[in-house]
Amino acid sequence: MGKSLLSVAIAAIFAIPTFAQDIISMKNGTREEANVLEIDETTVRYKKFNNPEGPTYSVKKESVSEITYKNGTKENFDKKSQELSPEKNPNSVWWTKAKETKLGFWMDPLGFTQWGPMVGVSIRVGSNFDVKAHVRFYSKLAPIFSKYMDHSGYGFGLGLEFSKFIPTTNGNFHVGFLVESASMDGKHSDDYWLYLESGSSRIEGYLNESIIQYTFALTGGYTLRFNNIFSIDFSLQAGVTPRYRGDMEPDETLFYGDASLKFGIEL
Repeated sequence: MGKSLLSVAIAAIFAIPTFAQDIISMKNGTREEANVLEIDETTVRYKKFNNPEGPTYSVKKESVSEITYKNGTKENFDKKSQELSPEKNPNSVWWTKAKETKLGFWMDPLGFTQWGPMVGVSIRVGSNFDVKAHVRFYSKLAPIFSKYMDHSGYGFGLGLEFSKFIPTTNGNFHVGFLVESASMDGKHSDDYWLYLESGSSRIEGYLNESIIQYTFALTGGYTLRFNNIFSIDFSLQAGVTPRYRGDMEPDETLFYGDASLKFGIEL
């Protein structure tokens, strides 16, 4: 009799795991008795407990509230969703998909009061980084001309900006590096006096100036995004601008500082 009871007890112990199950609690209030097979960043895969040889089912992790495992431990997915960084939480970065590539066009009218207005294109890869190419238009209205080209002047620059994103729910912070090459031509006042026996007179003259300059700057700012199409970006830039006038040695090296306000659209 004793041996029979011992055999039954041993059989019961080994049978318990057979009847153990995981409980998947959904956010809509339903529960699923299951054997959980795998959990990745976005999906929970399982088999139904009453059909272990049946098909494998998948449910999005964002739809799961909690899983109670066979050993009694619980995993709360509501808290995990909040703890995920915006870059990995698809519900937070609503304005993009992780691997999408977007072509954009933008303009920076604020340059009219600083180094020069810009227009450009951009290529963005998800919420990770982007590359911007621009054309900057210089005129005598820009402060950069004040020293050499006070009469008239014009020019343009070509540049690239590489930025790494730090995504948020409404856009992204960004840090990066900007390079630009620019060519300018203009006239600088060079008045002089002409002395004659009959008297003296002032002659108005001008010197033609041709300048090549290169800009290297660090950039940082924030992009506010609207419905994955429109954006407004504010950024600050600081660096150096070596300037050349007719020889291989820089005539001077200027501090480069600028504030940029870009209005963009993505396709």
